[in-house]
Amino acid sequence: MTDLMAQTGNPNARDAPFVAKPIIVISSHVMAGAVGNRAAAFTLERLGFPVWEVPTVILPWHPGHGPGTVQKIDPDLFAKSLEDLSRHPDFASVSAIYSGYLGSLEQVAAIATLVDKFKQANPEGLYFCDPVVGDKGGLYMAEPIAVAIRDALIPRADIISPNRFELNWLTGSAEENNIGLIEQAKKLGRKTTLITSAFALMRNSIANLLIQKGTADKKPLPIMCEHPAIPNPQNGTGDMMASLFLGHKLAGASDEMALKKASSGVLEVVTRSANLGYRDLEVARFADRFHSPMAMVNMRQIGAGPKLTRVRRAPKKPQPLD
Repeated sequence: MTDLMAQTGNPNARDAPFVAKPIIVISSHVMAGAVGNRAAAFTLERLGFPVWEVPTVILPWHPGHGPGTVQKIDPDLFAKSLEDLSRHPDFASVSAIYSGYLGSLEQVAAIATLVDKFKQANPEGLYFCDPVVGDKGGLYMAEPIAVAIRDALIPRADIISPNRFELNWLTGSAEENNIGLIEQAKKLGRKTTLITSAFALMRNSIANLLIQKGTADKKPLPIMCEHPAIPNPQNGTGDMMASLFLGHKLAGASDEMALKKASSGVLEVVTRSANLGYRDLEVARFADRFHSPMAMVNMRQIGAGPKLTRVRRAPKKPQPLD
């Protein structure tokens, strides 16, 4: 198995090789393309993690490609399947549960039950909730499902990764700057909040904003990672960003390094896919970029005055990276 810690910059990696433990990934499944489970599960597997994959709905492709048949998962069978997983002989060794897009109100309750059992079996395990409820166009799902995610799953999560719209919706706010987003994120009280599509400070760029709860003795400043926006990016970038961040963090990277490597990895896969004219993310073709991405990103602390770190910027337009 790949020694992931050696790739996260851990100076003790050779002395303490990393052993990847299973991750349960619960999200939508598409037959074609790379969104939902096909993006998150594949990314984590490519990083070396065994994945237990649970579909919430089955679609032929991302809805953005046009209408298609939606196969809904029977709520009772879904709940029983999660109960089965909780009785798996290796359940206590699971390192994290990741949930993304959900298809029914009953799935929220079943996941909450699974997370509670998981925390009892492995108190050190992480629950990562990607609240895929909507975007600037509005909610993707019936409001009662989104409300249940907000009320039942967000409070159980160690890490959440809402986009800007979702953060505002979860907190009942309408923030239009990063300081406002940071204050609202703190109100949710999660250990780690990763806001995608935050307000970039560089022109024609996009940003990911990391807020950590910290402790009474240590309150880390929020960290932003920016890079130039790629026109018309493929669907699935949020799923890939969340899974890369989780994978690098579990492999021993600091949250700052996990943010940097995840942002760079997404940028590189998006850029390479766009250069070749693909409609979907080519995760299999460019999976080697998950470990050691070369796309340059810009890191800064928010509220610290000067930039924390400056790295060469990525090209403003898609350019061949080969």
